Order: sequence, then C-alpha cells, then structure tokens
Amino acid sequence: MTKKYNPKQTVEKILSTSAALFMEKGYDKTSMQDIVNALGMSKGAIFHHFKSKEDVLNAVMEEQFRQVTERMRNWLAEAKELTAKEKLSVLLMRNLTDDATVIEANNIVVTMTGSPQLILAIMQGNLKKSAPIMADILREGIEDGSITTAFPDECAEVFLLLFNIWCDTYVFEGELSAVRKRLEFLQTLMRQVGADIVTDEIIEATMKAIENLNLEVAKWTTQSK
Repeated sequence: MTKKYNPKQTVEKILSTSAALFMEKGYDKTSMQDIVNALGMSKGAIFHHFKSKEDVLNAVMEEQFRQVTERMRNWLAEAKELTAKEKLSVLLMRNLTDDATVIEANNIVVTMTGSPQLILAIMQGNLKKSAPIMADILREGIEDGSITTAFPDECAEVFLLLFNIWCDTYVFEGELSAVRKRLEFLQTLMRQVGADIVTDEIIEATMKAIENLNLEVAKWTTQSK
C-alpha cells in the first residue's frame, strides 16, 4: 500500500534537516541543493512548501521562537505567586540558564556567524515575539506595585534592544569588560525608569553565557575551515 502523503511531516522534516545543515555549514554556505540532497526529495517537493532558502530560514526561526515563547509561558505559570518584578527576573535568569534555550540561542548565533544582517533580522523577530509578553508583565507590576514605569511597552522594547543587541558582541563588538559595563548601565537604567529587574546574578549569568557562546563559535569556526 502506498504511504499516504503527510504535508505536516514533510514540512517538519524539511525544517529539521535544514536547521541541522545551517548549524553545520552556516546559513550562507548552505544551498538549496544541499537541502535537497540531504532530504533525498525532489526540488519540486521542497519548493511546493518553500519558495526560497530564506523562506526555509524564516520557518526554522519561527518554530524556534514558538518553542521559546511556550517555555516562557510555562515558566510564568510556575511563578504565578511572585510579583511581576520577580517574574521578570526569573524569566531573564531561566532564559540564560535553561539548557534547551541556551542551546537554541547558541545555534542561532553559530548559524548566522558572518551574516550580521541575518542576526539583526532574527533579533528583530525575537523582539516582536518577546516584547509584548514583557510589557504585559510590566503592566501587571504597575498594578501590584512592584513596577513603577509609566511606559511598559517602550520599556520592554528598549530593554530587549539593549540586552539582545547592544550587549551582544556579535552585533556590537567589544571586550568582555565593555559588555559588563553595558550590562551595569542597563541595570541602572532599568532601575531609574521603575523596572528594577536586572539583578547582579543576571549580570553574572549573562557574562558566563557570552563566554560559553564565544567558545562555541570559536569551535565551530575551527571545524568549518
């Protein structure tokens, strides 16, 4: 009996195979023909679902954003007894220390190494997904008294822009000492605008995550030569 075609499984297979290739070779060095060869499908079967390699990348990133967002909501459900300020600190710390989230973040950066425009595009996508969640918690904090900012939406967007872009050495180059100063400035800024959520522990966890990421990128760069 001929196996029934399952479009959902086909898309999942294309995305998982493409993600593995992007990680192994980097996005720029992976061609659609590479994806075709790895899948053992015809080009027509792949182009039926995706018009280009960029479309494949967008779908891969969208799935990763979905998984991260789902984990964030699960963490919030576990922290429902905390104040909004405490919830935000918990989210930041979990995002930096949760194994699955850290691996995905590292994979994204490694995949995009050498493509700053793509890193920026992905960060913009992440901002669109994460900022509304953070802004909602800030509004909750205004109600429970743990947050005093008058600009929850803008505060969420500025924090994520500075934390994910300005403090990212793959977008804004800088020594680790400079990154630490940026994080300390961000801590002070958030405190002054009424959202004191960046703890010293979060700064230390961020620095450790950056150091580990640098090691992963260096390892990948050596292997890909």
